[in-house]
Amino acid sequence: MKIIKRSAYRPEPHLCVVLPVFKGMDPGELWQEFPTLEFPARRRKFKGEIGEALACHSLEEQRLFLLLGAGRPGSLPDARKLACRAMALLHENRVDRTLIYFTAAGPYSAGYLQTFSDYLHLNNYRFDRYKKKKSKPVDRIQLVFKKRVPLQAAELKTREAVLEETKRVRDLVNEVPAKIHPDSLVAQFSESASRHSLELSVWRKKELEENAMNGLLAVGASSCCEPALLSLSYAPKGFRRTVALVGKGITFDAGGLNLKPGNSMEEMKCDMAGAAAVLGAVSAAARLRLPLRVTALAPLAENLPGRRAYKPGDIITYANRKTVEIVNTDAEGRLILADALIIAARQKPDMIIELSTLTGAIVTALGDSYAGLFCRNRKLSAGLTRAGEASGELLWEMPLPEEYRESITSKVADLKNANYNGASSVKAGLFLSEFAGKIPFAHIDIAGTAFLSKPNFCLGAEGATGFGVRLLVEFMKELSRA
Repeated sequence: MKIIKRSAYRPEPHLCVVLPVFKGMDPGELWQEFPTLEFPARRRKFKGEIGEALACHSLEEQRLFLLLGAGRPGSLPDARKLACRAMALLHENRVDRTLIYFTAAGPYSAGYLQTFSDYLHLNNYRFDRYKKKKSKPVDRIQLVFKKRVPLQAAELKTREAVLEETKRVRDLVNEVPAKIHPDSLVAQFSESASRHSLELSVWRKKELEENAMNGLLAVGASSCCEPALLSLSYAPKGFRRTVALVGKGITFDAGGLNLKPGNSMEEMKCDMAGAAAVLGAVSAAARLRLPLRVTALAPLAENLPGRRAYKPGDIITYANRKTVEIVNTDAEGRLILADALIIAARQKPDMIIELSTLTGAIVTALGDSYAGLFCRNRKLSAGLTRAGEASGELLWEMPLPEEYRESITSKVADLKNANYNGASSVKAGLFLSEFAGKIPFAHIDIAGTAFLSKPNFCLGAEGATGFGVRLLVEFMKELSRA
């Protein structure tokens, strides 16, 4: 979808026109410009509240007008809701080209305009490749403002590149499990490496054994697809800072020998959302030519039962010599992430940021609109929180108290992978921090935000959200300016 900024209201014949009406706005100027809309709007007592909508077919102008409540001027949450409502109505009316006319003079901040345009893109997405009857996407949107606003055509093009990577991530996470496995994700990373001139390293079973990546080898032992550890790096000339991104890549999680109930497996194709997100983030960094070295590490495996499956009671010895008792094979994500974090720490980046659909407990705590942020480094935590607010991929900081460490220790090994007796999201974060060394480390649990069972207040389609790409890009943009 193309979004184009215009400085004058000149709609093409039959083009649908969307008119945002802000709460508290004097509509007199709007009725002067569009007198046919005044009577139906007054009859409906249109006040500009978020969620209000009025469709008017004008015979005189031969076009469809959509009056939408835009809520509070300058509110980023309301910008997301407005974009979601607008795209839902455009899809419902099968509109492929539209003009959104901001008749109110503003002011509109750069953050408001970026948020609004991003969520127009996000809400144009539907995963319907397996449906006979497909939805009709919007092809082009013109944004028209009465007065000058801080939105440049170059910025719209930049956002388009970031949203293209987000769409790719959503497609990967939404794809059927038969088509997404370690082999196919290796191909996806290889494609990005070729397209953006990135450096790719692929470790399969032989290299994993040579480097004692025993978490990956254990979790992936029962799959017909060998596990893998991928490293995709973008290194521009003259970079000053280095960021390591780690993403969990369980391409399907059946729970291993601790088999999940059937109804808990339905969405387990999304357990590789962290790996997909870091792929999208490093690709976006390359496309935007950010002056940072960015390395994405993705441990990939399928967690299946079978003759070679790892078992409760097994003990894994990691490359850093820490040992982990397997208490539950359905707590597998932290086992493969430990391998990737060891490798990331060895590279001595300035920081490590890890994303994973790790715990159901974070969904209970924060729902589907906030991801859990676990980080002891105040500067890194503050930067990620600001990036979340700017991008709309919101984070809520959770504690990592040293007093809880005893809960993750084992009687027969250094650590155990489950049965933490409460606060399991916090204690899983503590487990992961054991493998990041002394590097500033942030763990982001995206179990609630990566995949929606039903639409929420700012995303109109269930399924993959692409959570993490825009958050990480926003963070890296701010980091490159520091």
